[in-house]
Formats: sequence, structure tokens, C-alpha cells
Amino acid sequence: MKKIIGIVALAVLAVLVGVVFVVGRGPKPQYPYIHSGPEKSDPKSLIEKHNLIKDINYYVALIDSAHGDPYRQVPKESFIEKAEELKDLIRLLQDDKISLIRCYYYLQELAAFLQDEHTSIIFSDNLRKTAGKRFPLIIRIFKEKVYVLEDLSQAAIPQYAELISIDNKPLKEIMSETRKFVNVTLPHYKWQIAERNFDKWLQTYFNLRPPWNVTYRTDNKEKTVEVAGISSEEFPEKTKKDELYSESLFRVGVETIPLLEIPKFFYPDRSAYNKFMDDFFQKYKDKSYMVIDLRHNPGGDGRWGRFVLDYFMESPYLTSLRFDFKISKVFSDIVWYYKHMTYYNKKIPRLLWWLPWLKSIEDDYWLDKVLQAKIGEYAEEHSTYHDPDPNKVKFKGKTYLLVSHYTNSAAVVFSAIFKHQKLGTIVGQETGGRETFTSDPITIQMPNSPFRAVIPVAILALPGKNPDRGVLPDIEVEYTFEDYISNRDLDLEKVKTLIHKDISEDSN
Repeated sequence: MKKIIGIVALAVLAVLVGVVFVVGRGPKPQYPYIHSGPEKSDPKSLIEKHNLIKDINYYVALIDSAHGDPYRQVPKESFIEKAEELKDLIRLLQDDKISLIRCYYYLQELAAFLQDEHTSIIFSDNLRKTAGKRFPLIIRIFKEKVYVLEDLSQAAIPQYAELISIDNKPLKEIMSETRKFVNVTLPHYKWQIAERNFDKWLQTYFNLRPPWNVTYRTDNKEKTVEVAGISSEEFPEKTKKDELYSESLFRVGVETIPLLEIPKFFYPDRSAYNKFMDDFFQKYKDKSYMVIDLRHNPGGDGRWGRFVLDYFMESPYLTSLRFDFKISKVFSDIVWYYKHMTYYNKKIPRLLWWLPWLKSIEDDYWLDKVLQAKIGEYAEEHSTYHDPDPNKVKFKGKTYLLVSHYTNSAAVVFSAIFKHQKLGTIVGQETGGRETFTSDPITIQMPNSPFRAVIPVAILALPGKNPDRGVLPDIEVEYTFEDYISNRDLDLEKVKTLIHKDISEDSN
């Protein structure tokens, strides 16, 4: 009998253990501070004025408590004054309710006032669809003039025609009025943001809807044409770009030079990226020259960039002078969420999540460092170094790095390390992002509206001597308008000239 009872007890215990380890982890942890999805909100709904004012007050307090370095560009007093100015404008509105789109622009103007590239209000696709068909002209801004880079409609506006007005609204006025929504400091980066957001501003801020009467100038003659919109489904198809990393070859004299283009530092398949890079450097490890092209790289994850840098480094290398996280309640809650997601994904029972010994098993240096710091303080890390993978092949030839005003974020990190370590020659234009900036943004939803605020919580100071500038090229290349029209690649032409000179000197 005792034997039977023992067997039953063991069986019950086994079942209980199974329940704890299978069911016991409970429901999937939910990201805090997101109470509804923007895609579920009615884009035509209205927000009461007093609720928008409440959200502005909440945002001001949130910036002060959670933002990594909120007042680097503007004083705190000026930011508060700007918030009060916007609230006064809202109070003066005749209607008691405001459209979601108008609410967005009040909030984005306040966010942009800080002049921080990672501080913004998300403009959801749901809101974008309220504008109907998309403005079909892709623009390029050169020396403060707006040109047509591509016409996706049937209007057949010539490439590089200068835009003069849209529905009788001068382009100068459009660009001037919308600068308040641009959240960056460097002038060339401001124009880049304007290029990216032009159609959105045109249709949702100025409320100019299709068809549009577009006046443009080409060959010193002005012409006005009617431009029809294209559907939201058609627009991404027509503007789709090949963003996959790639290799190509070009010749200079007897030398065949490999060129590695990396359009961004994040892809769905990390293993495929790693294999491509391994194969590339294995194939060309004995070459005398190599070119890496980051001119159109907007960033992503810095670790993807370090993976490539490891092919040039044999010893630990400096990645940042300062990498500090500001600790706030919201950030701490979000870090706990990520910690709990780690436990959940590893199927650790929820009952065990709070046990002290679990931390020693599931150790994460940065998460633990943040959670140990006090609210209002910084989790500081000075002079961070990265240990390169010793098993990677090491390229010993001369390397040229191409950068431009469109090189941003994680690509700036790559460029700054490349320059500091003197891994080669940088050719092109000053990068869009600065050498010192705020990073690691979190997303917080406003309590009285569907809008989500993007707030960076860290300060990242890269190796370099110009914290308020982008990474400066060793050899700067300037383009004229005629160069753009001719589709010339002056950066690569300069590299070819440098390589040809180097080969000639070696042969002598």
C-alpha cells in the first residue's frame, strides 16, 4: 500500500512540476506604456483640447525624467516656454475638439524643438491613409532649392526640374513653414528629413490634396501641369529600393578592387548577413585595396557594423568614449519587461522570476546594470572596448570608406570607429548624424491619445574630436548640380584616382 501511495505521490509531483514548468510561465509579458495600437484608432476621430494639453504636460515631464540628454541643444526653460506657447495656441482654437492629424503636428513641433534626431512622435500609417492618394514626386534638395528626382505619375515632369509652387503655394513657403517639425541640428541633415517627409507635410499639414497644380522650371522656362496622385499600395512598389548588401568589382590599371555596399545595418536574417561577410572577406583577403560604401546607410544596429569592423582588427578597439543610460521609472519598467521576456522565451516558470539566484544564471550585463542604478541617476560606462573575433580573416590591404550626408546613426558609429582606428581613408561628405548623440530610444504612448513618443534614454559619445559635427571625411568631395544631372559618382572617381596614384608610386 505504501508503495502505491509513493508512486501516486511521485506521479502527482511530476504533474505539478510539469504544470509549473509548462503552464507556470503564464501569459506573455506585455510591453508597458502602450495601451492601444495606433492602427486600431479611428484616424478621423477628434481629441478634446484639454486632453491634448494634458498630453503635452505629460510629454514635458516624460522628456525631463526619461530622455538621456534633453537639453543639450536648447535650455530647459526654452523647452518649457515652447510647450506653454503651444498650449496657449490650442486654447485659442474655436473648436473644443481637434483632429488627430492636427494633434500630431502640435506634439511633433514640441518634440522637434529639442533638435535631437532620435526624439520624435510617430506618424502612424493609419493617419497617412487619411490623405488619400500619394503625392508622386520624389524630391532632392540641393542648395536650398527643391528638384524633382523622379516623377511616378503620368505628368512626365523632367528629372531635376526645379519645383516653384504647388497649388499656388510657393516651395519656399512650404519648406520654411515645415522646418519646425525637423528634429535634427546639422543643416544637410535637415534637408534630408525634409526630402523624406515632403509628401506627408504637403498632404496632411497643408491639406493639399490630389490632383495638384505643379509649377516647375526647366531650361529657364516655367510650366504648370496637373499631377494626379498614386495609390498607397502603388507608392511603395514604385519607390522600393534594393537594400540588400552586395559586392561588385571595378578595375584600376591591373588591379581588380572589391566594393562592399551595405545599405543598412539590420536585416531579417542575421546568419545570411554573417555568411555573406565571411565569404566576402575570405574571397578578397589578399587584395591590395577594398572599398566599403555606406553612403546610403541610415543606420540600424551597431553590432552589425562591428561584425564588419572585426575583419580589420586583431586587438580590442575603442567603440565609445561614453555610453550612459539615464534611469527613470518608465525605462526601468521597460528593462524589466525585456528581462521577463528573456525568462518567458526560455520557458522559465513565472514563480521563479523573482528568485535572486536566477539573476546569476540569466546574466545580462547592461540590463542588470540599469536595474541596479537609482532613478534619476545614470548607468555609466566610459571608454567601452570591443573584442574582435580572432577567428575571422583579417584584411591587410588599403581600405576606402565612402560616406555622405545620408550616412546616419549606426553607420555613423561605424565611420567614427573606422576613422579613430585609422583603418583607411574616408571619402565623401560629412555624415548626417553627429559623433555624440542620444541613442537607444524607448516608445511611450500618450495617456490621452494614440500617439507614441520616441525617446532616447542613452548618451553615446563616439571616438572623435567633433561631438557636434558628423564624421568628417579625410577627403571631402563636393558635387555641383551638373554632377547630379550627369549621374556622376565623384566619390568613387576620387577613390579610383587615389588608387591609381598609389599604384603608380609603388611601381616607381
